[in-house]
Formats: sequence, C-alpha cells, structure tokens
Amino acid sequence: MPRTRRRSLAVGLVAAALALALFGWLVGYQRLIATVASLRPLPFALGLLVAAAGMGCRFLALAALLDVRPRIGSLLAYLRGFYGQQLLPMGNVAGPVIIAYSMETATGISTDRGLPGAVIAQGATFLGSTTAALVGTLVLVSRGQRALLPVAGVLATVSVLWLGLLIALVRGLDLGRPAHAVGGAIRRTVGRLSTRVAERTDPAAIDRTLVEFDDARRLIRDDPVRVLLAFGWVLVAWVLFSLTAVTSGMALGTPIPIAVALVAVPVSDLLNVIPVPGGVGGVEAAMAGVFVGVGGVDPATSVVAAFCVRLCTYWFVLVLGGVATTLAAA
Repeated sequence: MPRTRRRSLAVGLVAAALALALFGWLVGYQRLIATVASLRPLPFALGLLVAAAGMGCRFLALAALLDVRPRIGSLLAYLRGFYGQQLLPMGNVAGPVIIAYSMETATGISTDRGLPGAVIAQGATFLGSTTAALVGTLVLVSRGQRALLPVAGVLATVSVLWLGLLIALVRGLDLGRPAHAVGGAIRRTVGRLSTRVAERTDPAAIDRTLVEFDDARRLIRDDPVRVLLAFGWVLVAWVLFSLTAVTSGMALGTPIPIAVALVAVPVSDLLNVIPVPGGVGGVEAAMAGVFVGVGGVDPATSVVAAFCVRLCTYWFVLVLGGVATTLAAA
C-alpha cells in the first residue's frame, strides 16, 4: 500500500476513534458497554445488514446519475469517499467533492465531470430524508397523533424547498458567482500554504471547472430518468436506514413502530451538518428525543436505542468504508 494511502487510512482510523471517544464521554462508557452486552444478536445483526443494503442503494443512486454500470470497484470507491465524508467536520458540505474525487479512478470520470452527479445525489438525499419523515409523520397523524400536524406542515414546506433546489441544480442554476467567491476565499487562505490549491482556485481554473460542471449537468438534464431513478434509490435507502430503529428496538425488547422510525432517523440525520465528524452526539440526542416525544419510548431506553441505530448506520458504515479504503489501496 502506498505511503500516502497508509497515512490517509491511519488518519481516518484515528478520527473515527476520537469520534467514538467523544460519544462515549457524552453518554457514558459503562452504559455503552452494558448496551452492547444486552443486545439480542439476531435482530441487531439484521440491522447491520439493512444498513449495508441502504448504503448500496445510495451507491446505485449515484451510479444512475453518473450513468455508469455498478461494479465492485466503483462501489469500493464510493464507500471510500463516504468514509472520508463521515470523518470530516462539515462532511455533508464537502461530501460531493470527496465522493466525486474518490470515484474518479474507478469510473474514469474526472472529478469536475462527476461533481454534478455527486451534488445532485446529495440534494436528492436531503429531499429523500424530509420526504420519508413526512410520510412517517402523516401515518402517525392518521393514527390519531393530531399534535404532529404542524410538524407535517414544516416537513412538507422543507420538502418543497429541497425539491425546488434540486430542480434548480438540474436545470442549470448559475454557480459562477458563488464558486468564484468561495474559490477566492480559499485562495487567500489555504492557497497561501498550498501551490496546488492556489492553482485549482485560480479564476481561470474555476471557469474551466464550471464549463466541465455545466457540460456534465446538461447530460443529466437531457436524461431526467436518471434523476427520478436516483431519487427512487434514495427513498429506498431511507426506508432501510429507518428500519434499523425497528431492529434496534427488537434487539432491546422495546418495540419502535416503523412510522416513528421514519421520522426519527431521517430528521436526526440532518444534524450531520454540525461541525463534528458524523454529527456525533447531536444526531443521537435528536433521535432519542423523537423516540420519546413521538414514540412514547422511555427516555433511558431511547438513548440506548439511538446508540444502537448509530452503531448500524454510522459506526458499521465507517467499518465498511475503512475496509473499502484498504481494499481500494491494495
């Protein structure tokens, strides 16, 4: 394995360990150990499989947008990029760039040409999260929880906003001015320390990147079936990720309805934007709060259930990403 790849893998593992240490400090190490020891193994193992399938659906969404045939090599590259995204603070913001760069060698699509697909996939993921949560909320409202009607209204509004942004991204939202503004800020800061960064954020280089970006985006716009297929895969992914709350409840002997899971898991995942790798701490707290407020689950059990869900959807995914990074670097 090349030295730079070994160094990258080592940094990733250290970051993952620090994130786990942070969560252990927030929740309590004794509680974490007791939680793992008390789990029923079969339902929890099912949750791990469901989370892996959810990641596969996210990969298929991006493959549809890039118009590439799904292969093992490109799957490993996607998991490697997702691994980096989850370990970085504000990873959801830089995620499309990281994933497009990671997939370049596996697909032959340059980062600039792959970036529109990655950005649109990220937008579809956010839209899918609010759509799944809206469906779960409406199901709960139909079962008598009328107090959730304002929540349904908020989720419907946010979904419409995400849909509008996604349509704008596909149809040709002008990114020239914000790209040059961000590039200029990076060039004046990081560019002073890195010649490569300074070259990539030069105005002429940004213009070339925008041309590549718009050309690749036009191909997606001319074939809207790609976007619809990607959104379908994203919705399936959110259902699968939400099912990990159901399996975690089974593993703990505390039933969590799928409608509650459809609200808790996607909504809490939006807190990934906080500047902590994977949103550790905030995501679990939000998820536990939804379990209590919407599902009526005991507060102590809710914290444990949220941790179990994150074992499936974050820590296990990190393991998959670390394995993919090692295999791709071999």
